[in-house]
Amino acid sequence: MTDKIRRIIGGLQYLGLRLLVFLSQLLKSLWLFFPSILFILLAIWCFWMLSQGQDLIVAFTENHRAKAYFLIAIGFWIYVSWFSSRIIANLKTRKQIEYLQKLLDKHPGVETSRKTDNITYFELPATWLELWPKLIGYAGLLAIEVAVLQSPALGIKPISSGDALYYFLPGLAISWGIDKMVKGFCEKERSLARKIFYAILFIFLAAGVVVTLMPEGGILLLFWALLMLHAVYLFYINLRKIDPVKPNNNPPKDSWPARMTYKVMDWLHIPRKEMGYFNWFNIICLLGLIIYLTAIYSLPAARQIGPFPFVLLAFAVLGGFGNMIAALSVKANVNFHILLVIIAFLIGSRETHWVRTKKFESNTSRGIFHKRQDVVTYFNNWIRSKGAAIDSAKGNYPVYFVLANGGASRSGYWTASVLGKLEDTTRGLPSQFSKHLFCLSGTSGGGVGVATFFSLLHEEKKLNSAQPVSYLNSARDFLKKDFLTFTLSHMLGPDYFKYIFHLNNNTLPDRAGALEQTLEEGSATIPDSLKPAMARPMSEMLSIGDTVNPLPVLCINTTRMQDGNPGVVTNIKLSRQYFNDRVDVLDVLNDTLDMRLSTASILGARFPYISPAGRIDQVIPSRNRVNQNDSMLIHYFVDGGYFDNSGAGVVQEMIRAILLSAASSKDSVLKKRVGKLDLTILHITNSPVGVAALNTIAPLKNDLQSPMLTIMGAYDMQTTVNDKRLENFLKDVSDDGVFAGTRYYPIHLYKETEEKNEARKKGNKVKETPYSMNWFISNNTLQRMDQRLGNQPSLNRLIKELTGSPN
Repeated sequence: MTDKIRRIIGGLQYLGLRLLVFLSQLLKSLWLFFPSILFILLAIWCFWMLSQGQDLIVAFTENHRAKAYFLIAIGFWIYVSWFSSRIIANLKTRKQIEYLQKLLDKHPGVETSRKTDNITYFELPATWLELWPKLIGYAGLLAIEVAVLQSPALGIKPISSGDALYYFLPGLAISWGIDKMVKGFCEKERSLARKIFYAILFIFLAAGVVVTLMPEGGILLLFWALLMLHAVYLFYINLRKIDPVKPNNNPPKDSWPARMTYKVMDWLHIPRKEMGYFNWFNIICLLGLIIYLTAIYSLPAARQIGPFPFVLLAFAVLGGFGNMIAALSVKANVNFHILLVIIAFLIGSRETHWVRTKKFESNTSRGIFHKRQDVVTYFNNWIRSKGAAIDSAKGNYPVYFVLANGGASRSGYWTASVLGKLEDTTRGLPSQFSKHLFCLSGTSGGGVGVATFFSLLHEEKKLNSAQPVSYLNSARDFLKKDFLTFTLSHMLGPDYFKYIFHLNNNTLPDRAGALEQTLEEGSATIPDSLKPAMARPMSEMLSIGDTVNPLPVLCINTTRMQDGNPGVVTNIKLSRQYFNDRVDVLDVLNDTLDMRLSTASILGARFPYISPAGRIDQVIPSRNRVNQNDSMLIHYFVDGGYFDNSGAGVVQEMIRAILLSAASSKDSVLKKRVGKLDLTILHITNSPVGVAALNTIAPLKNDLQSPMLTIMGAYDMQTTVNDKRLENFLKDVSDDGVFAGTRYYPIHLYKETEEKNEARKKGNKVKETPYSMNWFISNNTLQRMDQRLGNQPSLNRLIKELTGSPN
């Protein structure tokens, strides 16, 4: 009995030891191949977990020109991931043999050659080093295949992201099992296997041509093309003749390119029999790198490629670069990854994210931002310009203040569509929306939306009055464009290397500058006669002196990163008396510098990591310095949503300033006109309506993440509190009697509670499909937003009110 227990204990100890060895080898393998594994995990996160990534796949199916780039990109990514990982594996195998050889040289014997084949001496077994590069290729293919199966564009019920792993893991196991069978088949029937490979390759290329030529859709065919690529990869990697342990002793060819290639292969310990694989690796790398660099330097090329293929191209380039660093680390026994990070920290202190500005073309414009009207002057001039209309109005005179929540292109498109429809449907009427519009305030994507409408108002003044225009069509044609790919090309490209190689942003802009350039180019190339001019300087759209400006007040809300203080880019001057020390961004600029409308709108939409914090240096006049050495104030600005995601705060302060000015005014005519004003806060939102779910939190998550979870919760709740504060403030103002009336009027993209309840009563319990939030939106999502614009009940009621239409 005692012997039996001992045997059981011994068996358990052995199993425990084997488990520990397995875990040790697994963790070492993950670390060795982490660049490729990292980008596979990123692909899973982007295209499985994020609705934005899933919408990019839908958008990709709508652009047949991008499909050829996708097939190149996926092949590039898989080949680079597999072959560069094999280089690491070969180097690691050679290093382990050299290390073992040194040990055996100290104790020579007849068993030396036999012992070099004993994998138990190795840190990582040769079978593991051969398997991992293959699995990396299979995992990359499966990650994209399963992402396609989750796409709504599939036409059948897509799988959920929660079920995706149940397809991915078995798929990986099946690929491994089939790989072993194909490997054995290729060793026995090499000639037949090669014929099968070429047949599958031909079918894949034919499927690729068909997919590329299809104008729309074809995602199911694309999925089958991916499966054929999977089969091509399966045979391709097993058709090689390789023994990585034996030295490279093939006689070199006579040509100098072949000799140079052999030298590189020998240095990387790539078997000379794999020269064909190595040459194809270099050809594919060169082709992929050319397309990748073209997307970085050419905005039209980036748009033609599209975000989905470009992400795969970037993963291939960055993953290949990471693998080359890993290979050098193995070769030199030095962790170059850590060294590069240290170097970046040591020499990466030079600023890489300056806010884009431009010098004034004329010296007469210097200091023009200090001459802007304050809100009281602007309001008094606005009332004076509307005096006749206010006096002749039979009832109250409506005045609109617009708030627009953040949400990237989703918010921009929805905001500009709502405003454009209001303008188009009331055009030529006494109730024309723009004639009653006093202020546009937006944050993040909402700032882009209000800036677009603001620019359209400004540009229309330059057109022939008889020329037909549509604000709605112009806004849609502009904001449906791809603002993402060119931005990603800089984010997943030069921005990584600027920490070490300091490139001037004027030569190669950072990702925020690239996003601004896409806005400028996109606005200039729409087919409409009325185009938003996002490249126009803010200095041309100001209220100067005591003149009447036909444009509304524009407020693009931002946040100063260092202290969380709110800032505003606006065409009026913010006085501390009314605006609670908000940073007036244009006042911060050097007197010789101007800012484009594109930069202003993106300054409120710098949400990491897509757009980094932007730096502006403010020169302090010597008379205002506490310490004469303190000549500069450094400002970093990020997304306005960190403090106020709707812009309600600055609007409340603006109304308060108007209220105080009107109440203290001795101008009876002004007071009488103000008394006829009916203020409406038009709040355009694009997020789901309702109360956030309060769910249980795991104890470990509670202990580790409670500060971050609280901050994220406060991020949303702070905006909610600001909105409620403004809503209650309006009720108080209405009771004061200074204005004729006030109201808070939301227009939601998502269905309101009443709409949901009504739908449930009719038996419709289908959950509302979310609208993706991104800088590029698929036509499918845009069409759903257009449909929502047509049947939004609050918007339709407002239009009916403005037009007096009974329908």
